[in-house]
Amino acid sequence: MSGAGASSAYIFTVGDVVRNARTGENFLVTTITDADTIAVTPAYGTTAAAAIAAGDGLFIAGNVNGEGTTARNVNTTRVSEVKNYCQIFKTSIVVTGTEAVANLYGGRDLPYQRAKKGTEHALDIEKAFFYGQKYLDTSTYARRQTGGIDEFLTAGTSYVQDQNGPVTAPDFNTFLREGFTYGNDTKTLFCGGIVLQAINEMARGQILTHTGDTSYGVKISEWQTAFGTIQIVHDPLFVEDFAGTAYLLDLESFRYRFMEGRDTKLETNIQAPDFDGEIDQYISEVGLERKQAPRHAMIKNITG
Repeated sequence: MSGAGASSAYIFTVGDVVRNARTGENFLVTTITDADTIAVTPAYGTTAAAAIAAGDGLFIAGNVNGEGTTARNVNTTRVSEVKNYCQIFKTSIVVTGTEAVANLYGGRDLPYQRAKKGTEHALDIEKAFFYGQKYLDTSTYARRQTGGIDEFLTAGTSYVQDQNGPVTAPDFNTFLREGFTYGNDTKTLFCGGIVLQAINEMARGQILTHTGDTSYGVKISEWQTAFGTIQIVHDPLFVEDFAGTAYLLDLESFRYRFMEGRDTKLETNIQAPDFDGEIDQYISEVGLERKQAPRHAMIKNITG
């Protein structure tokens, strides 16, 4: 039997029982000839032998072994290395000497600016974690851009559904079926307003919001489906061109990373000695660890 499609013949082991999903025939693997060819005993069971057609789905239905035989050969999965970069983020805060001491309505300006710029700094990191593309720029000093979720899903082996129009219940069920094929049975859906509106129409009375339930400061709604539990996050970043986009993520495959001693911090009084005022900055050198693309899914271009 030749031609393993997208998979290598080395996924099989001598003694495997392989089933043709279309014909119902089982056959026994007797030899792994090379990366594309196996030898088999056909009709290994009650179903008669039949010609295999291009595109037939084959799956391993266990293995059989004789009495008193030795251990089987072993197939192992090798871990492939996936790299990403940590990116340097900076957000500056500037007040003049006069602003720093003036009693403005609502209080001094510097504490307000620090709070405001701290939020902006965190938003910059979040946007990079969604939309960044892994890149090393060596044109001057080395500048590294961390790769985000969108790049990881669209460039990898995740399921991506381009809706390109309104979404129906069958459409969304297809998305959920594919999105829950691998990984945990509880996943998080980050979505924009158009997607959330469609979900509200499809899941009336099924979405539970528990008062006070938050994760990382974000309110979470829960939707129990036949495929699994979905924790819904209406992300304020997903507006305008991104309002019709949603990412279904198995969050244990992602991790916040930072260089040692370079997690987010506020540096104060970094201005030149002769500057009449104060300059502070938030600085972070952080990145996103991304693993196992098939555990995640994306739907995009949903219209209202």
